[in-house]
This record gives sequence, C-alpha cells and structure tokens, in this order.
Amino acid sequence: MLALCVDDEVLGLEVLRRAVASAPQVTDIATFDNESEALQWAERHRPDVAFLDIQMHGTGGLALAQSLRTLHPTLPIIFCTAYESYAIRAMNMHIDASYLMKPIQTEVVVRELDRILAKPPEKLLDVVCFGSFDVFANGRPVNFERSISKELLACLIDRRGARMTIPELYAIVCDSRQNLSRQSVYQALYSLKATLNAVGADEALVSGPGIYSVDTTRISCDYYRLLDGDESAARAFRGEYMAQYSWAEETCGWLVTNLQGKRKRS
Repeated sequence: MLALCVDDEVLGLEVLRRAVASAPQVTDIATFDNESEALQWAERHRPDVAFLDIQMHGTGGLALAQSLRTLHPTLPIIFCTAYESYAIRAMNMHIDASYLMKPIQTEVVVRELDRILAKPPEKLLDVVCFGSFDVFANGRPVNFERSISKELLACLIDRRGARMTIPELYAIVCDSRQNLSRQSVYQALYSLKATLNAVGADEALVSGPGIYSVDTTRISCDYYRLLDGDESAARAFRGEYMAQYSWAEETCGWLVTNLQGKRKRS
C-alpha cells in the first residue's frame, strides 16, 4: 500500500511515519508537513490510504480530507488526533473516516489497515447491459464525450475482465463504423479514461502498455449478477443485450440459449 502521512509538527510526523512504515501492509510512504504540498502530490499520485493530523495550521486536516476525497472519492482516510473533541467534530461534518489517538502506535495502524483491506471493494459504476447499454456513477448517467468511448467500455465489460489489446478492440468496433482509424481508438480510450476519472471511477478501468480491461469487482452489472446466479437478474433479461451494438449479438444468443436450457431443466 502507498500511504500518505500529513502532520505539520515535525516530531508528530516522524512518530506517525515510523508507525506506518512498520506496518507490513505498507510498501511506500509519502510524508508532508504542509497541507498544500500534500494536496499537490495527491493530484499526481493515487495513495491507498491517508493518515492526517486533524489539528493543523492553515486549512487543517478536515479541509484537506475533503479536498483529497474530491480527487480520490474512495480514498480511506484515517485521522490522527490527541483530542477526542476533534474526532467528534469530524463526525459531525459527515466525513467517513477512522480515528486513531496520538501517539500513534504500529499495532493500531496494522489493525486499521487490516480492517480497510478486509472491506469489499466499493462499486464505482452501475452498468445496465440488458436492453441498451448504459452506465451510471453516483446515481447519475455517465456522459461520454465520444460514443466510441462508451462502446469500448461496453466491449471490455462484455469480456468480464479479460485483457484486450488495442488491435482486438479495433477489430470489434470498426465493423459498425466507416473510416475508423486505429488512432481514433487510441483517442477514444484516452477520452474514456478522462471520463471515468471525472466521475471518480478511474479504478474500474485497468490499463497497461497497449492492454485494457475492467476490474469487475468495482462494477455492479446485471450481466455479471446473472452469471453469478442472481434470479432477479435472470428475470430482468428479456432477450436483449447491449442492443445498440451488433457485436453483442453473440453474447445475447449465448444468454438466451443458456437461460432456456436452465428453465427447461427446472
């Protein structure tokens, strides 16, 4: 885990750094004694957890936590404080966070990180595949700048986490699009990344050099629920799957055949 530690007191920051560094879950640490520098760093990096002193000069730990959550909506926040009253204030501001009392000790850091890692991953996208394909984040439709970006996401969701190369993606979407260049696919994938980042769902897309996939654990999807045996998802399927995309007919046919077979056996 990459941990961000912020405390404007040099001694307090060192005690925090040592406690966090000793936790076996932590592989790297970024430490700051200044909120603005920590926020600038977080604009370029994605920490896995943030340890923040609540009572700091300047904007303070509560404001920093809110700014960090704007950048990374699912970032686990752990407030460090010597006064319980500050923890109560944070609770009253409805900041979802954990609280550790100073001086911070490795044992409590390890216990808290174990709790964070044990939590199931938060679903970042709510995807509808039955009927027409559509995507929602935070209860609102995701607006894609390019229709091909949305179609590429549909391809990746259809593959259920399997990695796909850009030539493979191009081969699928080019059939229904005249004069589509491979460069257009690159641009559409870049736009897709920007769109997901804007709605706090960037972690749903996994990418490497020329390779793309989705993290199925971060996506709530009627198609996935059906495959997991969810009866309500099976009832919701009416013989249409990603209806706006011709390449999806293969999966649709498989679903129809599979469900018919199950219903006959039952």
